[in-house]
Amino acid sequence: MKIFNIGTFLKITACSCILLSAINVNAQSTDGGTAVTDSTAADKLAAYKKSKEVKPERYSFKDMFAFRANMVDWVLMTPSIGIQFDLSPWDYNKATLGANFKYNPGSRQSFTTDFQYKMLDARLEFRKYFRESLTIKPGQKRMPKYWRAYYWGIYASYTDYEIYLKNGFSGKHFGLGGTFGWEIPLITMKNGGIDLDLGANIGWIYGESKKRIKEGDTYKFTNIKENHFTLYPILSEFRLALVYRFKSVKVKYNKSKR
Repeated sequence: MKIFNIGTFLKITACSCILLSAINVNAQSTDGGTAVTDSTAADKLAAYKKSKEVKPERYSFKDMFAFRANMVDWVLMTPSIGIQFDLSPWDYNKATLGANFKYNPGSRQSFTTDFQYKMLDARLEFRKYFRESLTIKPGQKRMPKYWRAYYWGIYASYTDYEIYLKNGFSGKHFGLGGTFGWEIPLITMKNGGIDLDLGANIGWIYGESKKRIKEGDTYKFTNIKENHFTLYPILSEFRLALVYRFKSVKVKYNKSKR
């Protein structure tokens, strides 16, 4: 009977350990040709934890406001003011609610009735902002206009007007339709910024209207329409407005919810 040789056992054990270590190292190095080390795994874990620690920023109450003046209305002798309010205080918010008002009471001159102009317009707007993707696709030549904040939305309005230059129109109506456009930063200041709003409102109206024409020394009203809907959408407002914000559009409406 042969006696078990402990020296032989130790040699076999050592050879097995060396073989297993070589197989393990070879398996790690075949993953893309780069060995996964403890430091690499630690860096990935730290980056993941850091991304989870980024929390949404909450704006102050005043940072949620914007004040607007449409220069087109002011040029047409109709003072125009507007206010806009973010529907959420968080930096990922992109929805706003606004109100705009313009008014010209008309002149009380009596030397001629050829020219008469009166305007009252009040409207509410809901807007949703968005920006172009900054990801440039292969072969794309056009650079994204990252400085623009686009918007679309809906509006409701009431208008009472009288516009006569010898001939002209007058009426009262309610309006409903869509609004669209974009905003870009113009001036950035320490306590806010001035942005430019370029856009338009297009929609349908319901109300009454009439046309005035001059015949000799008298006026005649024709095309008198009682309460009626327009069959097609019309341009109800064109905007070239200056907007003041305590936090410029340059840094707003460009983040997503974490």
